[in-house]
Amino acid sequence: MVTKVCKDCKKEFECPKTTRYPRKYCDKCSAQRKKDYEKIHLITVDECED
Repeated sequence: MVTKVCKDCKKEFECPKTTRYPRKYCDKCSAQRKKDYEKIHLITVDECED
């Protein structure tokens, strides 16, 4: 296991040493990002920045 630092919350987490795609986020932040991404089709043009 390798100890890494989450890019969102800056907490340390462990992940397997040999992975095809190394993780950047802890389990909590990863779940939140997945949940937000599933709702991406609900964003309207008015909510976007210029």
